[in-house]
Amino acid sequence: MTFAQWIITTGATVGALGIIFRTLVLPVFKWARRLEKTMTFVEQQMLPNGGSSLRDSVNRIETRLTVVEEHLTIRR
Repeated sequence: MTFAQWIITTGATVGALGIIFRTLVLPVFKWARRLEKTMTFVEQQMLPNGGSSLRDSVNRIETRLTVVEEHLTIRR
């Protein structure tokens, strides 16, 4: 193999690897990073934090519903 053929083969290989990285590997990494951020957000919403999480909202609704149920059962 001559030096020119070696350079051409090396360049083609590097180019092919770059295309594979850009079209396959990089999107998978971006997807995994986005999934990790989403899962972190969901986990944070499942823990009470003093008022602004989804868990706090559910707890407030449950408390209000209990008060309404008690109010309705006392009148009957």
